[in-house]
Amino acid sequence: MKKMLVISAHPDDMEIGMGGTVAKLSASGCSIISVVLTDGRRSPNPLALSQAKMAEMRSEESKRAAKVLGIKQTISFEFETLDTPELADTATQKLTEVISSMMPEEIFTLHPELDRHPTHRIAAKISIDAIQQSSVKNPDVWAYEVWGLFHTWDRLEDISLQMETKLKAIGEHQSQLAAIPYAEGITGLNRWRAVFADPKQEKVIGTFAEVFLKLKL
Repeated sequence: MKKMLVISAHPDDMEIGMGGTVAKLSASGCSIISVVLTDGRRSPNPLALSQAKMAEMRSEESKRAAKVLGIKQTISFEFETLDTPELADTATQKLTEVISSMMPEEIFTLHPELDRHPTHRIAAKISIDAIQQSSVKNPDVWAYEVWGLFHTWDRLEDISLQMETKLKAIGEHQSQLAAIPYAEGITGLNRWRAVFADPKQEKVIGTFAEVFLKLKL
């Protein structure tokens, strides 16, 4: 059974950026573990919740969404933020332990440069540092897109059959959808990825797609 690890900065990053691929890989028999670095308490808060209540709600949303996608285990580090060197170092140590214990063949994370969200970039750097410090040897490491779009890509996944599942998983994050219509935005992007997959194509590869960049360690 192929082992895969998905690393997110916030509880909904995985669902938005690669929920279709996760559902696809899970259905194919892959063992997938999700690691969420922060508790999301500082996210958009249109419901005017306390930070503690927001963190609690987002944790429950993340668990429900993971279940929709077929993920058996979600590990939440529950950091309030990653924006100090000390917190980043602690997160790196914890993630190194998870990677060394799991020994995944493929690891998915955010992009350390192209993602426009500062916490996402920090999470990506933590991921890369942790992989390098871990016991795992030469895993395939892929970046997925959330707040930064890729102009080119190394991997494209047809998620036409998984799009409904992806949107259902995103729909579990009601605390965030109350502020920003993530599902509408990502549906348009995934549709564009499928239609414009290859300038040399003679027909489209499917209705919806997600893309990934391979990260060099």
